[in-house]
Amino acid sequence: MLRKIKRFIEENSMIERGEKLVLGVSGGADSVCLLLLLKCLQNEYNLKLYVVHINHGIRAEAALDADYVKKLCEEYGVPFYLFEENIPAMSKKMGMSEEEAGRTFRYKAFLEVADKVGACKIVTAHHLADQAETVLFHLIRGTNLAGMAGIFIVVGIIVLSTTLLNKFSGKKEK
Repeated sequence: MLRKIKRFIEENSMIERGEKLVLGVSGGADSVCLLLLLKCLQNEYNLKLYVVHINHGIRAEAALDADYVKKLCEEYGVPFYLFEENIPAMSKKMGMSEEEAGRTFRYKAFLEVADKVGACKIVTAHHLADQAETVLFHLIRGTNLAGMAGIFIVVGIIVLSTTLLNKFSGKKEK
């Protein structure tokens, strides 16, 4: 599986040797898989990894997620950055949906860490439901044919899809 993923990364010019990467890790299966995968490739590609975790202030158990990701980063020797924000309050104040406010806050945090550490890419994990949601969002808001696409693999940031990981491992997505 790892060999297939490496080939896909190289065919799509996703990672260059010696890069610094900021990873968005929520503590869910997709992002933890991404962290572990990149940790496996770290020495071969001479990568520097930095993890950003966001507590959106929405779920009571979010502090447990943050603790889990922090411990995982300590175990693997990866720098950990925690950002916390009351996204429901932020969305009301800015007149946008919680999803949009959360996305705005996440990418601001990712860019802040990338700037601080000199990283050139932000890495996030998405699955098939995220792809479908993105296409529906584009359709609802109104778009042309090019805008009807889902999440691209590389758009200034890296997106390694769980769908792709499942494809390489032979697993079926639920």
